[in-house]
Amino acid sequence: MKLQAFSNKGFRDDDILPLSFDTETDGLGGPLLFITAQSLQGAHEFKGSDMVAQFFEILAAHPYPCVWYAHNAQYDWRYFLAYISEQEIPCNINMRTETDIYQITVFLNGERIVMRDSMAVFPGTLKDFAQAFTPEAPKGEINFDGGEVFDPENPAHVAYALRDTEILRKGIPRFNAMLAHHFGVSLGHTTAGTALKAWQATIPDGVYYAPSKWGEREQFIREGYYGGLVFLTRTDEVPGAVTFDLNSSYPYQMCAHGVPSGSCITTDDYKSGLMGIYRVRVRAPAAIVVPILPRRDEKGFMRWHGGEFETVCTSSELIFAARHGYGILEVIEGVAWEDRIFPFTDFIEKCKTLRTRFKGKPEEILAKLMQNSLYGKFGSRRERLSIFVPEDDAATLDAQPIDEDGYFWLKKEFAPDLRCIPEWAVFITAHARLHLLNQIYTIGVENVIYGDTDSLTVLPHVVDQFDSGNAYGQWKREKEWAQFRAIAPKVYAGRVDGKLKGAAKGMPKKRMTPDHWAALLAGEQVAVDYLSLPSLRVAMKKGPERAKQVSRISTNIEHSENWRLQGTRVVPKIAP
Repeated sequence: MKLQAFSNKGFRDDDILPLSFDTETDGLGGPLLFITAQSLQGAHEFKGSDMVAQFFEILAAHPYPCVWYAHNAQYDWRYFLAYISEQEIPCNINMRTETDIYQITVFLNGERIVMRDSMAVFPGTLKDFAQAFTPEAPKGEINFDGGEVFDPENPAHVAYALRDTEILRKGIPRFNAMLAHHFGVSLGHTTAGTALKAWQATIPDGVYYAPSKWGEREQFIREGYYGGLVFLTRTDEVPGAVTFDLNSSYPYQMCAHGVPSGSCITTDDYKSGLMGIYRVRVRAPAAIVVPILPRRDEKGFMRWHGGEFETVCTSSELIFAARHGYGILEVIEGVAWEDRIFPFTDFIEKCKTLRTRFKGKPEEILAKLMQNSLYGKFGSRRERLSIFVPEDDAATLDAQPIDEDGYFWLKKEFAPDLRCIPEWAVFITAHARLHLLNQIYTIGVENVIYGDTDSLTVLPHVVDQFDSGNAYGQWKREKEWAQFRAIAPKVYAGRVDGKLKGAAKGMPKKRMTPDHWAALLAGEQVAVDYLSLPSLRVAMKKGPERAKQVSRISTNIEHSENWRLQGTRVVPKIAP
């Protein structure tokens, strides 16, 4: 199959009419109490035992190009799926991941009805969206976390619900208009898809970039696609530390280093001067603290290890590793490209100009979303997940039933025709890691306490060794800690400006109190009780269920797959 090249003519814009809906329930996961909607005819309120049926009548009257949005619709949809099944309404459900549904399409009276999750195009809170795009209609406040329950007979509560739909009904068209004005494209289904269109609009006439063709070469390239480096070097409390953030790391790498292009050759030795990806056997220095080369374990997970191991990495990483003590024992195989190109300069410059010109305004938010969401699109997975209602005998399909009645089926399809250029994503992420690593090795590993993708927390006496400033690729002095303790990857605590702060991956942030941060800073583990909601997939099987009270305990370095304590220092585990 011939794939359409990336060009300024290679994208499609949909002229949609954004509408909105929202649900209110008796507590998290409790019974449905109220539905609000904003259609072309105005606001609607639904309550009572037949409220879902009433809402679907409004849906049926507004087929595509009307598109119905709800923010975090993963929650709202669980209350409609039982009705879809009971009424035997044909539908298709589009998924980004095993658990993330971004669109549901139902077919009513021969018409296509489209519902989307607005969080897929604006990955923030509805409050933040309102502040940016409907400042005249800010999001209302009801203390649901404090135990207040929505009352459909309370005018203030009804006004709160209607405001949520008003924000989307007004804000999505404004968001879309701003995108069209500055980038010449319309809103896609997701932020990454929208960013891809926005980039394509900046490609000069007559320029085409060929997408990858699925095969052994692409499978090999994808082995070298890793995420960010997250590490710590010690777990004791440090009396004073400074955190620096790298400004627009990925957009900077896209422009500063370029990406490979042109003829690709297969080789069993290193090709000097060319951008390449290689399978190599290496040996890390015996005293390694912050590793340079990642590897994948037998299950395909990214690992950071010392010792001797085999990995797939870019030529840029290989050169940096060799300069800092890694032994390159064998080059097993590789691919290299004849050209290095810079296809993102115009796009990133446009985003940079918008951010400068509209500092603190919605245009800055839009530009930041576009520039930060693009690079990963080129490494998109070729597996596509969807949930559907089969028209024929489902037992003959390569799918599995989800709900107990066998109405909804899940199918994973491989998409060889998906447009992507994985080597671009591989090099962009590799150069982002190397930017971080170069700073670490420049100031000395012994002066670095913690690092996460595009930030470093260091001892105060090395702050003058950072290229500080507001430009892309420069470092911004973000926090000055009076006390700081790194506990595990993405788990740390400290005191800034007299306040206790931190991060604790897997712990519900809203439930973390100053006492929790104080305990983490003291080197203790903490437990938090919170409400946990069954996934949407579970709701499809059993129907909506109330959230249950569960408890979670913070992690520490002992639970890490990558790191171990060596005395008072944290070092990488040795590769098996």
